[in-house]
Amino acid sequence: MPESALKAKLYWNKNSAYGSSVRWDIIDLIPRGPHKILDIGCGAGSTVTKLRELGKAREILGIEINENATHWPHGLDKLYIGDVETMEVPYSEKRFDYILFGDVLEHLIDPGNVLSTYASLLKDDGYIIASVPNVKFLDILLRLVFLDEFRYDDCGILDRSHLRFFTKSEAIKMFEGANLEVVDVIHIPYRQDVKRARDHLFHLVRRLLSRSSFSAVQYIIKAKKATSST
Repeated sequence: MPESALKAKLYWNKNSAYGSSVRWDIIDLIPRGPHKILDIGCGAGSTVTKLRELGKAREILGIEINENATHWPHGLDKLYIGDVETMEVPYSEKRFDYILFGDVLEHLIDPGNVLSTYASLLKDDGYIIASVPNVKFLDILLRLVFLDEFRYDDCGILDRSHLRFFTKSEAIKMFEGANLEVVDVIHIPYRQDVKRARDHLFHLVRRLLSRSSFSAVQYIIKAKKATSST
């Protein structure tokens, strides 16, 4: 299956709620003004709709791989359906004040190359705003170190459609490798109360004590053919 078709298939299985949330953390970084904005991975268009309502955009264009998005409401002047890694860039250089990658880069085969390509579309005083998940998040580390788990899910940091994983320093290196200067990095905390986080940690520690694997330098695995069922 071609790479673009595979990525489209993964997105096809997402429901409309997956791309329908308003990204206020991105909106807050854009001041009011007649900006030209390109939203890559625009989903249902909820974020760009708010940008227009708040007087933060004059022209908004979008790229979305999920063909289902054509059935969702969009606050866009134009929507392109396609894979940002393989489609021909439909815009001229130095056109946009802002280019948005809201939870997109982790889904790409070569996100650094995409950043480099689309950076040429920024005006000289323009900005790329991107959000990427942090694989160093405590819950991921606890499960990896204590429980030997790296379990994929339908959404979140270990979304099964993610192809790349980032830490803060590696994400910065990727931007710098695309000839972009990182001017700010904002930490988005996990929205969970302290008691739940504490209880979860205690539960993981209890499981650690009962099934520790820290002393193993290697594993010897013995196996046989599975018995076929009749």
